[in-house]
Amino acid sequence: MPLEPRQLMHLALIADHGSFSRAAAAMSISQPALSSSIAQLERSVGARVLDRGRQGAKLTEVGSTLVRHARALQLQLAHAAEEAHLRTLGGDGPLRIGVTPVTAANLVPQALGRLHRETPNISVSVLEGLDEAMTALHDGEVEIVVGPIAVFPASRELIEEPLVSDPLGVVMRARNPLARRRSLSLRDLRDVSWALPSERSAFRRQLEALFVTAGVQWPTLCLTTNSMTALKAIVTNSDAITIMPRRLVALEIRTRRLASVPLRDTGRERTLGMTWLRRRALSPIAERFLAVLRAVAREDETC
Repeated sequence: MPLEPRQLMHLALIADHGSFSRAAAAMSISQPALSSSIAQLERSVGARVLDRGRQGAKLTEVGSTLVRHARALQLQLAHAAEEAHLRTLGGDGPLRIGVTPVTAANLVPQALGRLHRETPNISVSVLEGLDEAMTALHDGEVEIVVGPIAVFPASRELIEEPLVSDPLGVVMRARNPLARRRSLSLRDLRDVSWALPSERSAFRRQLEALFVTAGVQWPTLCLTTNSMTALKAIVTNSDAITIMPRRLVALEIRTRRLASVPLRDTGRERTLGMTWLRRRALSPIAERFLAVLRAVAREDETC
């Protein structure tokens, strides 16, 4: 028996309110009608979706699975309403993308600028942060994530398309004596002052792996921040050094405020790319954004 979207919504509201009575009051329907709806849902799936007790109603494992799909359905309906409203205004979108600081610094702004010139009446929202963006991708809040690929365990749910290389470098003020080196290893940097990402940063985990592989202890005394922008500012205004994608400091390198020396301990080179869900069809505006981003990446790699 097919599932009824209305019954899924009822289940989600009971989960939100914690009891049949409160959920029924919120929906302005009778409690018997709500109970009947859930009973029909349980017959459809062949399992209990709620455990009822004195403390209210609690989701079973099956119920939790159904509520996750109910949330996705609610989000899709909200997106459909927003897209329809934009159409009535003569607009296009919404385009929802996730980015990381590196792709937000160059690739994505270039692609969005070109897309905006082609489609001026466009609505775009951008979410920054790799972990946050990947969670939003699975939840349906963004369609595409532009950032490092092959970072998370391989999954058949995801499509990952490489765009450009993303080499790491040792970043410092341009007048730092180390800036004259052709390359550096972590073992060369035992006695320097460090500025590094804090534990709340996804980039921190990648750097910790480099230190472990090189057999070098993570610096105990260092400046830390979860902001890549703050990290650049700290290095620009002090003698501290950091490790950062070269793309993130390209402007500062051109203006000679910072220098980036190749790091020999990086192992496999990082790659930036696009990630989206295999099971979810991309919107037309998202497809156009992918095409524009591919063109921008091809031009970038040939420069």
